Amino acid sequence: MATKLTEPSNGVVKEQVGANMETPTNGMYNTLCQSLNLSDKSFQMIQGVLPVQSSASELYNYFDGVPPKSVGVLYEGNPLNTLSGNYATMLSKTEDTGTFLYKIAMSNYTNSNNWIGGNMGTNPIYTPAFEELKLQVEKGSSAAIHFDSQTSNDDIQNSWAQSNGSSGVGFWGKKSNSVSKSLNEKASASRITVDMNFNKYAFLAVRAGGWFFSGYFTDMYQNPDQFQNQDDWNNLFGPSGSLQRVTNQALLVSGYTITVKSWATYSQSDFEEIEKSTETNVWPFYTSGSSSKATSSYKFNDDKTISVTITSAPGDLQIFGMGVIPTDRAVTGGSTNHALKAPSRLI
Repeated sequence: MATKLTEPSNGVVKEQVGANMETPTNGMYNTLCQSLNLSDKSFQMIQGVLPVQSSASELYNYFDGVPPKSVGVLYEGNPLNTLSGNYATMLSKTEDTGTFLYKIAMSNYTNSNNWIGGNMGTNPIYTPAFEELKLQVEKGSSAAIHFDSQTSNDDIQNSWAQSNGSSGVGFWGKKSNSVSKSLNEKASASRITVDMNFNKYAFLAVRAGGWFFSGYFTDMYQNPDQFQNQDDWNNLFGPSGSLQRVTNQALLVSGYTITVKSWATYSQSDFEEIEKSTETNVWPFYTSGSSSKATSSYKFNDDKTISVTITSAPGDLQIFGMGVIPTDRAVTGGSTNHALKAPSRLI
């Protein structure tokens, strides 16, 4: 009988359905892909992640998340469904625990040096090292990106996900009723422009750390009879399994200024409600909330529109996206059916 391992719970991912910001979110996704030369066959836009400074664990926990099938994802906490958690399940469901591969896998997984803080199943280490990631981003490129909801391409039917069902649904906050349902409806029904300036950014390859043994993982994926029963394999890798996709890249930005303008017509009282509300957290990235380390300023323009400028200082790493590949491709390598501007294998 295999050793029983507890699946780590690293936080919560809340999916939003029926996004009233669906069209502009699709347009923003395509704008990022075009402006930064990212592939819509693999890129996933990330919303709601606070800037990370000296904490590798916060960054690595997002790398560890299993991406949902959506071109955009709103994270309100660390991902709940994780590669490390599914890997622990795999170890606990292995039929023959006496094999060479299993023994290496279990030894690596239970090695406290492979977890930040030394607690097995909590805060998995990824590579490159945190300081190396910061150095690579600082050696990256700068970017100026303009988005206009009136002119952007909002067609995502040729993207890998063909959906943004896990994205945020409000403009002035993550939910459709954040601050005020009517104010969100007013914003989403009107023109929106976004001007982004990235001080430095890089789209970097990331891999699971020493707790993960690729030889064991590949063997278990390719040989369902290695599990205690067929359902165990299906629960991970089947059509409705919990490990359909994995992350192999991260879009990281060090220092940015984002100016978001809602071209709807507002009153002075509308502006004051938006500026003072603790629920205000502006689309598209929702990094302007009261708990964010980024700073935000609000302006009630002469034409009764509202502009918000969000600034994060250089040195803080912000996650704006991930590279996503199907698990089978992570195991077997690339194919002509998946065009990526990136390394294709995770393991």
